Amino acid sequence: MEGTPNTPQHVPCVVCLGFFDGVHLAHQALLRAAKQEGERLGLPVCAHTFDHAPGTKGFELTTLAQREALLKRYGADMVSVSEFNDTMRRMRGDDFFRDVVLGCLNARHVVCGDDHRFGYMGGWGVKELRTLCEEAGIGLTVVAQVSLPDGQRISSTAIRRALQEGNTALAERMLGRPFASPPAKNTLALFPKTE
Repeated sequence: MEGTPNTPQHVPCVVCLGFFDGVHLAHQALLRAAKQEGERLGLPVCAHTFDHAPGTKGFELTTLAQREALLKRYGADMVSVSEFNDTMRRMRGDDFFRDVVLGCLNARHVVCGDDHRFGYMGGWGVKELRTLCEEAGIGLTVVAQVSLPDGQRISSTAIRRALQEGNTALAERMLGRPFASPPAKNTLALFPKTE
């Protein structure tokens, strides 16, 4: 099906859902939760992402290749990428769950953040995902928001804002690592600097 992940149906796995731009501390918390479920169930972890951000305002924090490498560094055994084309953009949430999460990814457990949105216009959220998982007989772990000690919620948007304001230290605190100079126009590299 056009717009579904670039891999055939997986072995059964724990699926971690998100775009994961920057693979910051909140994303890393999702991956840790997915890894714990994977160990409990004896299943690998698959992080699902898209080839480009649905509706990102401004620059993306990481390229697709960087995202894939970082997702694996922080706990994913495999990364599945869906092309965010017109078919995917118009897909209803229940169709995405059936065709991608269950069909292509063969999910036995799903992990997402408490603000996860999916389906056409982001019209589906955690409440709907919980119902879909229950109906399919698979587990769901919802990870609560992750904040810095001062209460600042960690998000890709907050990191972009910090970088645009020149507050590199705040961005790095939310990333949990330093970043290097940009590798390409409109993208910042967020890998640790090499010595």
